[in-house]
Amino acid sequence: MCAFEQSEKGMEFNMQRIIVEVGSKSTNIDICYGKESNHILSLPIEFEEDYKKENKLVKEDIDKLIERVNILNVVYDDIHIFGTGIFRNLNEEDRKEFIEEFKERTGREFKILDNDEEKKLHEKGAIYLANRNN
Repeated sequence: MCAFEQSEKGMEFNMQRIIVEVGSKSTNIDICYGKESNHILSLPIEFEEDYKKENKLVKEDIDKLIERVNILNVVYDDIHIFGTGIFRNLNEEDRKEFIEEFKERTGREFKILDNDEEKKLHEKGAIYLANRNN
C-alpha cells in the first residue's frame, strides 16, 4: 500500500513515490501512486553470498546499488530506500560506514528495517493484495 494523498483547496492529488527494497539476494524497485503500486524491476545483487565470502559488504555490490539509485535520482524526487536481512547483521562500524557512503554518493537516506518493521510491512502488503483481489 503506497498511499500519499494531500488536499489543496479541496482537490486531492497523488504523488509518485519510488520504494527500493534492498534484500540479501535482490533489490526490488516499485513505483507507488495513490493507493496503487507497480513493480518496476528486480535487480539481483548477492549482498549476502558475497558477504559470506569476504566477511564484509563487497564494493561491486555497493556500486551496483548506488548506480541504480542514481539512475532513479535523475527521474524521481520521492525515493525511499530500505535495507533488510544482511544489513541488520552488519556490525555497527560497517553499518555506519555503508550508510554514510550511500548518503554521500546518492544524496539519499538508507533505512535498515528491523525484523518487526519488515514483518509488519509484509503483513500489510499481503492484506492489501488479498483485499484488492476480492
